[in-house]
Amino acid sequence: MSLQFRLNQTFTSDLSNTSSSGFKTLADKVTSEVKKVFAQTSGFRRSIVNSFRSGSVVTDMTLVFDNQTSVPSSSNAQVTFTNSSTSLNILSGSIIFGSSTTSGSAPRPTSFSLAALPLSLALLMVQLLAS
Repeated sequence: MSLQFRLNQTFTSDLSNTSSSGFKTLADKVTSEVKKVFAQTSGFRRSIVNSFRSGSVVTDMTLVFDNQTSVPSSSNAQVTFTNSSTSLNILSGSIIFGSSTTSGSAPRPTSFSLAALPLSLALLMVQLLAS
């Protein structure tokens, strides 16, 4: 399930770099707070911060559940999240839950995985040709 909200804080360029300490620090805080909110939701596993963008700080996340049947409806998740208190300073009215995806859907590819794919295929072809 996707989750997006805006934090009432100033966006800095390091938040767009997933390797930066600023990104990691904020992502840890956000995932910790989201975990507290959904801890009592049956089937909730974890949350992942996909990105931070400019516009205050727009947070794009994925909520991971055990399986498709344990994913709450967007409206139920909205009520749970909106009615919970967090230390995140979320801007009012900025919370958006997206439709749930199947439990077997693949994660979004990273630049590294996309770069490694051609190399992996080339090595596989070399092995097949050597056989």
